[in-house]
Amino acid sequence: MVLSLTSLLMFRLHRLFLAGMLCLLSLVACRDKHLLEERSLIPKPVTLRSLDGHFVLSDQTTISVDPSVDAPETLVDLLSSSWSCSLKLQSQGGTIRFSLSDAVAHPEGYHLEVLPEGIRLVARGRAGLLHGIQTLLQLADGKGYLPSVEIEDAPRFAYRGLMLDVSRHFYNKEFVVKLLDEMARLKLNRFHWHLVDGGGWRMQVDSYPRLMSHAAWRSIEDWDKWWHQRVRTFVPEGTEGAYGGYYTKEEIREVVAHATKLGITVVPEIEMPGHSNEVAAAYPELFCQGRWSTSVADVCIGREETFTFFERILDETLELFPSEYIHIGGDEAAMNHWGDCSKCKARMRREGLKDLHELQSYMIKRIERYLNSKGRKLIGWDEILMGGLAPEATVMSWRGEQGGIEAASAGHDVVMTPNGSLYLDYYQTYGMEQPRAIGGYVPLEKVYAYNPVPKALDPEREHHILGVQANLWTEYVGSEEQAWYMLFPRALALAEVAWSPQKSRDYEDFRVRATRYNDGLRVRGVNAYPMSGVNAHISRSEDGAALRLTLSAEHAGAIIRYTTDGSMPTEESLRYEGPIDVIDSALVVAKPFGKGIPSDVAPRYLRLDKHLALDKSVRYDCKWNERYSASKELSLVDGIKGTPTYLDGLWQGFTEPMDVTIDLGAVKPVRHVLATFMQEREQWVYMPREVEVWISEDGKAFHSIGRVASRTDEHEPRPVFETFDFYAEGKARYVRMRADIGRSPGHFIFTDEIVVW
Repeated sequence: MVLSLTSLLMFRLHRLFLAGMLCLLSLVACRDKHLLEERSLIPKPVTLRSLDGHFVLSDQTTISVDPSVDAPETLVDLLSSSWSCSLKLQSQGGTIRFSLSDAVAHPEGYHLEVLPEGIRLVARGRAGLLHGIQTLLQLADGKGYLPSVEIEDAPRFAYRGLMLDVSRHFYNKEFVVKLLDEMARLKLNRFHWHLVDGGGWRMQVDSYPRLMSHAAWRSIEDWDKWWHQRVRTFVPEGTEGAYGGYYTKEEIREVVAHATKLGITVVPEIEMPGHSNEVAAAYPELFCQGRWSTSVADVCIGREETFTFFERILDETLELFPSEYIHIGGDEAAMNHWGDCSKCKARMRREGLKDLHELQSYMIKRIERYLNSKGRKLIGWDEILMGGLAPEATVMSWRGEQGGIEAASAGHDVVMTPNGSLYLDYYQTYGMEQPRAIGGYVPLEKVYAYNPVPKALDPEREHHILGVQANLWTEYVGSEEQAWYMLFPRALALAEVAWSPQKSRDYEDFRVRATRYNDGLRVRGVNAYPMSGVNAHISRSEDGAALRLTLSAEHAGAIIRYTTDGSMPTEESLRYEGPIDVIDSALVVAKPFGKGIPSDVAPRYLRLDKHLALDKSVRYDCKWNERYSASKELSLVDGIKGTPTYLDGLWQGFTEPMDVTIDLGAVKPVRHVLATFMQEREQWVYMPREVEVWISEDGKAFHSIGRVASRTDEHEPRPVFETFDFYAEGKARYVRMRADIGRSPGHFIFTDEIVVW
């Protein structure tokens, strides 16, 4: 076949056109894929399928909402206000269509399709539509581009909560509203409002006006000075220099209305019978002593007026809050006056109550009956288990998981909120430059790792786990800026724990999305912690010959550089590429570098010692505390150092003098013995008064190589780690260490490893 010159030219032009179109389509596909990758969907949807193309918002974009949806204009407003555009609502056929269908199985589930020609969101109910809208808002960029996707989504748990304590420090209505907006973006649907506590009463109550005039304002703002120095005085409203405040009923109605619009239920907490110092300042006649004092915290359960007081307050609470659950606290009652109170003792005799725990339980059960008569349910902290749980009560398990397991096993519903994983008032990273916190150590990775369904729970009882909640107590969170810093990005991890299927959660994937989301929070003015920490995990190599240090940066864009001689890393130091094996001893200092990482970020110091006592036998002439047993007999010689919190299962705790003897297996030269102890004053964890070490060749004749007193100031509010060093020139098979507490019962000492060289 012979082609003419014109035909040949046309053929070549056609091939060039096809190649160009393929290249263009490839570029468009890559751009669309990049659009999706840039979005930080949190929480992660159950299923997400990327499609070709993208949708573009414009002035011609219209929206139609199923006629059966109540108040459709509020849904449109959510999109319009966030997208800064005016979407036109029409009866049908909109570019964006919202509809309801029983084909969506889950009450909060939704199906979302974003195509170049339009968007379709289908849900079973209004809650699902709200969740789908939040996903749409996360998909869109600042220019109105949305990648084409298909999403099927529904929450793992029905209860997805966040608690804010406004008693210790007061936060105005505007802050609460902004927090609700951030919660809604993350599909969190329960706002637990801790309105009353010993730090101040924060809710208008018409029946008892002195709660506002004499219990909402304290003499000193600083919590340390006011609480720990036992000032604890309240002053009348209007007193010069008074600190505090309360929400009017109108402000509360505005908050509840805004939360309802966002699909969030506000759960109020009216604390009883303990943590009631502020009530004593206003109505001391409700207490056993009949007067205010710094030691008064528990209302008198023997007085009938106490029940009248709380029932009237609950009546006003129920009028303001439509929540099914009303939280009554129930935690940490001091019980220091009930046993000497004639009225409480008379109540115990009449009701056949054998101890003070049953007396508290009597009050909780009676309050539950009152709430039930009003069509509401009682929820409280896990101390309400003590003395017998109220018949229909729901438990918030905060002292670990045991309370939740016990309640669920008995057929009660539970919300998991263990302090070791979900208390956001704990430090989220190391370093003295961090804002003051109450103690502990709950980094982002630890929040994300939490599974609200305990392994120890019978699978047939798992349905009693309603969900999960994180708590921000505010003893040392005195400003809005610090509150945001403590909440984010850890609230991102909470959202995914509460929503996404357990099997689909992956921290590395989350870390990338959380970094983008968190950077976005900071751009829009939320003072989120910049994810500048380095996580560390110490283990043993496969053959046991080395200690293995594994590092990871919180920020997905950071690289880690480190040294092994204790010097400060620079941008020229070794780059972390994988686990570091230590066969002797090393002081590793690691620091993140990169865009978004503050230049003055604190480094992470990690000491590793493969020492003489590793894996050797230890005799305990004392008892460890069962709650903090760590690895029991192996704890102090396993080579694994603790993290910055005693709640990590690596620190061993004692409430009596620690007295242990290590058998090295043979007589060996001993030059240096050391152990690190920790102090967290807020948690009754102190340094030992003194530590002494003895050595012996035969296990009978011991001689002391030193006695060292603690150098730590017992009033230091921040966590402190002090190493006690002992030097010797001799030989020994046995090494004995004794650490004296030197304090009254109930105080702890903690150590993680005894190192022998």
